[in-house]
Amino acid sequence: MTNGSTHKNPPARPRPAVRVTAATALLLAAHVSAASQDEARGYLELRSEPDGRCHILSQGGELRVLTNRHPGRAIKYRLMRVFGPAIPQGYVVGVAPSDGSVVKLGCTLVDGRPQDWRLERAHFIDEE
Repeated sequence: MTNGSTHKNPPARPRPAVRVTAATALLLAAHVSAASQDEARGYLELRSEPDGRCHILSQGGELRVLTNRHPGRAIKYRLMRVFGPAIPQGYVVGVAPSDGSVVKLGCTLVDGRPQDWRLERAHFIDEE
């Protein structure tokens, strides 16, 4: 205004086409993220290996390990630790490097009771 008034115009509202585009972008990002998570999960391998310490802890116990099989990308994961028949005991969060090294999780038997880990989440990250 030219007469010295301090009146301000209301903020411009986004056009409906812009809102639809933003919503579509969010949905697409969620879909890409889910696809990336599914892909990352496919490269993680949980397996058991013979281990003297675990065998001493409980006869027949083995060491449970996690390995990233992707040749060039690290994977951030979240595992649920389960003790006994199906009692959740907490989460394990970490990064599995792309060099194929194993991540030691723990023994498959503790005091004669089974212990295992279930993959809940996984996604690729940039290694530093």
